[in-house]
Amino acid sequence: MNFFESIVIAWEGIIANKMRSLLTMLGIIIGVSSVITISALGQGGQFAISKEMDAFGANSFGVYYKYNPDNPMTQADFFTIQDVKVIKDISPVVENIAPVSWDSANVRLKGKQIGVQIAATTSDYIKIANLKLDAGRFLNHEDDNGKKRVAVISESLAKELFNSSGAVGEKMMVENQPFKVIGVLRREETIFSGQDNKLMYIPISTYFSISGSDWVDNIEGKAISQADVDTAIEHSLSILHRRHHNTDKYQAWNSQKEIDSVNKVTGIITIIISAIAGISLLVGGIGIMNIMLVSVTERTREIGIRKALGAQETDIMMQFLIESLVLSFFGGIIGMLLGFGVSKIIAGFIKLPTVLSWQMIALAFTFSAGVGVCFGLYPARKAALHDPIDALRYE
Repeated sequence: MNFFESIVIAWEGIIANKMRSLLTMLGIIIGVSSVITISALGQGGQFAISKEMDAFGANSFGVYYKYNPDNPMTQADFFTIQDVKVIKDISPVVENIAPVSWDSANVRLKGKQIGVQIAATTSDYIKIANLKLDAGRFLNHEDDNGKKRVAVISESLAKELFNSSGAVGEKMMVENQPFKVIGVLRREETIFSGQDNKLMYIPISTYFSISGSDWVDNIEGKAISQADVDTAIEHSLSILHRRHHNTDKYQAWNSQKEIDSVNKVTGIITIIISAIAGISLLVGGIGIMNIMLVSVTERTREIGIRKALGAQETDIMMQFLIESLVLSFFGGIIGMLLGFGVSKIIAGFIKLPTVLSWQMIALAFTFSAGVGVCFGLYPARKAALHDPIDALRYE
């Protein structure tokens, strides 16, 4: 009997005992589908996070105050507008840099009062944060130099205040100060976005003149390339510490490092959960071995007849081993299809892309085939070692 005849006989055996075959394959199906589902969602999460961080800019960075109770901040340590100008002038690897101050305020218009978040910054910020405009323009140098009362608002704020995104040129009151809308931001759908924030950008000089404060919360920048981010951060921190005559008062954030950290964590979690799901494959292998042992017992006379007709031990062993392999192989196919379908459904609910690598599919198939071979080996060997005379006498 050749290899293909053994496969045909194995398939006929599966069809003849559909329910028993399905129950035998159940462990393999659950194991493979679990591994595929977890892998697809895990890699999809990594892809989505990387995409969102890349959209912000893989060569972007931020500088913040460092909390240290043993070395507290003083007023002399606070960032200034001049710090930003010096960093841009001195560092050859800093392409764009902007100060940012955050605050909250109430916006009033025709009886409506809405709480908003204010980001006071300069014209470079749109390039650093990769902001997109739906209408109008962003802040420019003239707005900042003239301390103009102008604002760029989010799409949700435009719709709530003016019932449309066509708010450019309209005026509103921000804490009793009149502001003119010069731009509306485009809403970007992301996995982090949730509800669109009610946000507005104003010139930082305008913010200082109204609030009476010159506090800069943080400095956001963008290096000329991803390879120069660390150098840009090093230059920025060095300049700030030197200008403020202090040490270890500031810290930096790098988007690429965040991407790497997230990918590392999600990768570890995916591996751990996949390993747990892989236990189902071992359980499925035990099920295959159990049913193959039953099959060997049921077909003892058949084994005796085949041996009496000249079949070698290797022929008998190969037939039962192929039957075990066919069971695990088809279980792997069903598990893969089920896993891909389940991952698609779950991803649809949580709004994540599904990324299924060929490496993971190959690994799942290899493992399921390996289970079929390993757990089918003992029953196959037991069948091959049957004494033909004893086998023919078996009732």
